[in-house]
Amino acid sequence: MRHSTGYRLAARAIHRFPLPPGALRTSVKGRRGAAVRWAHWADGGRSSGPLIWVHAASVGEGLTASPVIRRLLARRPGLQVVHSYSSPSAARWPAPFARSYADYVPLDEPRHVEAVLDVVAPSLLAFARGDLWPELVARATQRNIPVVAFGASVRPGSLRLRLPTRSLYAELLERVSWIGAATPEDAARCRRMGAADSIVDMTGDPRHDEVIERIPDIAPLHSLLAWASDRPVLVAGSLEPSDESILAAAAGQVLGDVPNAGVMLVPHDPSHASLHRLRRRTTDANLDAAVWTPGEGMPRSRCVIVGARGLLFDSYALGALAYVGGGFRRNRLHAVIEPAAYALPVLVGPQWAASADASALVTAGGAIPLPAREPQLALASVWSEWLRDPTRRSSIGLLARGTVTHGAAKVTVDRLVSLMG
Repeated sequence: MRHSTGYRLAARAIHRFPLPPGALRTSVKGRRGAAVRWAHWADGGRSSGPLIWVHAASVGEGLTASPVIRRLLARRPGLQVVHSYSSPSAARWPAPFARSYADYVPLDEPRHVEAVLDVVAPSLLAFARGDLWPELVARATQRNIPVVAFGASVRPGSLRLRLPTRSLYAELLERVSWIGAATPEDAARCRRMGAADSIVDMTGDPRHDEVIERIPDIAPLHSLLAWASDRPVLVAGSLEPSDESILAAAAGQVLGDVPNAGVMLVPHDPSHASLHRLRRRTTDANLDAAVWTPGEGMPRSRCVIVGARGLLFDSYALGALAYVGGGFRRNRLHAVIEPAAYALPVLVGPQWAASADASALVTAGGAIPLPAREPQLALASVWSEWLRDPTRRSSIGLLARGTVTHGAAKVTVDRLVSLMG
């Protein structure tokens, strides 16, 4: 690729220079040894039949891929599936779909990528959401391996739409066989990046199929179910540090004014440090919060902090309304379609416009964004209003539910099967 030199130099620098503690350093560390681990698996685990390599970078991408892989395996029972990721959160998460092997994606350098392609030999390379790795795409297409992106999403302010990154992606997209875009706006932005009209279809978002089809598992939440049955609960999910003081302050006011109200705080990262910090925030707001994990009895406090991973989706089933975290930082808003699937009215922070799902909810009237100025007061006001008017609250929740669509996964699988032959 003509514009690959700068990318390769930047990639090599990131892979070799010391990095500060955090997700990037953990990811690079996991990717350094990935080629050896992929080869070790393939030595005994790679069958002689067709194989699809799915790259789903993080948890959200994995959930996007889940209904697609489920349908694909039903159509092609002998198909092998392997899953690569780049986010440490995906490494810690339960398997989002059936796969023969999962590991970090190898370092995006020729030697590492070639080594993995040699042993995995995929029939198709599929990227969920469109987190394309240039070297991996280039080396795969040199071997005549079709490359696709499904549930593809490009944020309005993405660097991929600006020079010089756009030039790199324009060359990259010349090698891609097909793109299934999540929304018409995403399809248009893919074309702006350089994708040919002939390879871009607007399929919808397979993640919606996942939330619609998922069978709730309330068993781990049994004691919380008893707790929530006595009160209208706000489920505040995927809380980031930037959300915590706002939620705590609003909860202190609402729970003080409404005797039977409850709040469930679910941090995005329920680490010991996060739980300690969130507990301190609630104490500062004069809240008696209880940290709860599965297996414990029914909490006595009206403010519960969930201290375990993987419970958020089903926690929304216990709620009367929802707050989704991440909206106080640019491009960090988490999944709003999960509470929408349960017909809950949704509150989000002021940085919501880059999320297609949040934009759909706000436009439909199923979500209300908070202002950047004094958001805790606005949150407490809307929260109290929805508690006082259950009929209006339910109507807004139904508007939210109406934005969750179905059918993208089937359209995607039809195209993948045709590309695989």
